Amino acid sequence: MANMVTTVRINANVQWKWRVGAGGNYVAVCDPLKLTLQASSWNELVEDMGIALNALVLDLIESNEWDEFMREHGWNMVGPMPISPKDARFEVPFSILPLVGAQHEHGSTRNFSQ
Repeated sequence: MANMVTTVRINANVQWKWRVGAGGNYVAVCDPLKLTLQASSWNELVEDMGIALNALVLDLIESNEWDEFMREHGWNMVGPMPISPKDARFEVPFSILPLVGAQHEHGSTRNFSQ
């Protein structure tokens, strides 16, 4: 029987800043978490943001740094930690802002919940 994926919602507000790079790729930076992503399209960039945040949470849990990280960043989990966190998908809400001075077709701030 296949494992069911449990979705765990995190109360947080992660802010990404993005722009189109010189080569035409979409680039996003999350300064508070020290993350940088690059993708070939807007949709791929947004999808990668959710994947990166989920991977960050899993890494923090695995290294026993999750509780301290949540306290330091003012995050909290809605509900209990799953018995097997590696079978969970952690949903961390985020917003995306264009970098100052960058002109983009995707406009101003957008908020996302995975």
